[in-house]
Amino acid sequence: MKGLRAVNSRKVIGEEWRSGLTWRVVLAVIYGAAVLMPVTIWGELMIGSVGNLTWTVVILFYWLSLLYGSPLTRQEILVMFAAVNTAVFAGVGLNFHHMFYRVWFASSPIAKAYGVAKYLPYWWVPETPLIRTQALRTFLHPSWIPVAVTSLVFWIMNLIIGLSLGFFFYQLFVETEKLPFPMARVSVEVITELWEREPMKMRIMVLFALIGFIYSLLAYGVPILSQTFIGVPIVVIPYPWHDLTESFKEVLPGAMIGIDTNLISYMMGMIVPFEVIVYMFIGSFAVSVLGNPIIVWYYPELIPKWVGFPKGMRLADILFWSNIYVWYAVSIGASFGVFLETLVRGRREFAQSIRNLSKLSTAMKRLGYLSLHSIIVIYLAITLLWFLLLEFVLIPGFPWIPLLIVVVFWPFIHGILSARALGETGFPINIPYLNSNVLLITMESYNIPVHSKLGIWPWFAPLGVSSGEGWTSTFYVCRGVRCTFSSYIKAVLLIAAPVAILFNFLYSEYLWKMTPIPSPMFQYAQIFWPITAAQRVLWYTRRIYSFNPNLIIGGFASLLAVSAVASFLKIPFSSIGLLAGIGQPLPTPLALFIGAIGSRLLEKLSKGKISLRKYAYVMVGGYAIGMSIAMALSISISIFAKSLWPLPY
Repeated sequence: MKGLRAVNSRKVIGEEWRSGLTWRVVLAVIYGAAVLMPVTIWGELMIGSVGNLTWTVVILFYWLSLLYGSPLTRQEILVMFAAVNTAVFAGVGLNFHHMFYRVWFASSPIAKAYGVAKYLPYWWVPETPLIRTQALRTFLHPSWIPVAVTSLVFWIMNLIIGLSLGFFFYQLFVETEKLPFPMARVSVEVITELWEREPMKMRIMVLFALIGFIYSLLAYGVPILSQTFIGVPIVVIPYPWHDLTESFKEVLPGAMIGIDTNLISYMMGMIVPFEVIVYMFIGSFAVSVLGNPIIVWYYPELIPKWVGFPKGMRLADILFWSNIYVWYAVSIGASFGVFLETLVRGRREFAQSIRNLSKLSTAMKRLGYLSLHSIIVIYLAITLLWFLLLEFVLIPGFPWIPLLIVVVFWPFIHGILSARALGETGFPINIPYLNSNVLLITMESYNIPVHSKLGIWPWFAPLGVSSGEGWTSTFYVCRGVRCTFSSYIKAVLLIAAPVAILFNFLYSEYLWKMTPIPSPMFQYAQIFWPITAAQRVLWYTRRIYSFNPNLIIGGFASLLAVSAVASFLKIPFSSIGLLAGIGQPLPTPLALFIGAIGSRLLEKLSKGKISLRKYAYVMVGGYAIGMSIAMALSISISIFAKSLWPLPY
């Protein structure tokens, strides 16, 4: 009977799961790359980060398919969104318009003043003086070959590593532990609703799309458009938060207090498990409201005097400097504590995942699963190849043990942490500057001179190895809409990626021939590139040193101690929630907490008649669609208006 049930289950899986790669997806990819990619390139140089454009293409093709009586399937909607996103934002390793910064930095006053310019590696930026000074502005030059090959090879290796880890973590956290993956669930619900068009949910999604459009137009559109037409940004709604640090500076110096102005954060409070939200709030409150003032009062030596912490600083400045010198180290220690706890508490699920992947069923093979043997072989082979390329080609002579740790061992550890965090909270675990600290400690320990190839080249080496958590979330969405993994991967990597590289090259080549970059035409690059370069040069010349072993040990011990006490007292505890809270300033965890409490209170007061949580996923998805349309409209108007002034007439 069990065998018959298993056969029937496999049969259903085989019938339900479908490919999302069709000619309509290919057409949308070409359209997105041709029409919206120049908007993203121009926008990044002119106004900074450009996001949330992808839904405009998907919605266009969605309505066209309805008009022609052949609606998109849910598999097509998912694959179209992913592939168009890759094409529009050139989400590939060989990204030509990002090379503009490298060329500018090579001849910038900052690089020359700090003695960095003459040590920049040939595989990061061409050595040809005419290119570095932008007297020769073209990518069709032999000196670009090492740069292009390095970028492309390491991007491909990163994809393979990410996929291998993604499959393993998917089996562990989705199939075995069945974690909720709140943000991925939003994508599933939105795609399903666009496919099913259930009247009540559709009305709610359209309503919140309208709310998202209007609110985002006020929050993001007004500053962008006012900056474009009158030269001054008019801020109606401060973003990402309303900063209240000034109001508390006398009572709580250094406290990071503010009000989150992103409405999605409040709606996410209805989705993320309540226990996780509580510990996120506790962790953030401990750091933002209590921790920083304690540093100012009792441990000022933790942050160098030249920083002037926290005098005259706003929330973003306090966040940057306190994280650099204190909380990143605490987060690293706490991360290892969560990793150890995950292995101990989840050892049965870990073993079950290994058993499941050791012998794949026919249905799993048809869906595109990788076996455990394949995952291990692929991961070790590619990470070791990465390590060897670093050690013998890109930075020969650099101490090998730190590179082995960063490239081979850390991605797996970080992947377990971040994939679990995505599964429980919807937010990944990010530990910035970990690689920078590893490089700095290594260079200081081995007395490597600052101004030398071994002192500069490692800072530009590709050390960001994928941890696979993004693919884990992606596979969760594929599972939710019954889209085969193989069709998703083919659409993104074999269709969208080549199209993105081709169009990105053509548009970047054309734009660069028009004018040197940055220039008065591209104000964001002209203003913020020097600021970015100045911050990075502090690392290159070792003016910043944030590795504190005592804080790492303290973070590790504290998290395990809290976990042990909660276990002894039988109190519900979320270590990943606590870790996520430590890494975020108060506004966002507070917004999640308010959303969670408010929705539950409203449900209780109405005696269950009003249940916002029932439609929370559709609300968040609708709001995100409205926001993307508002952003696309504002950015397009801004770019069109600013592109008119260079014309000779």
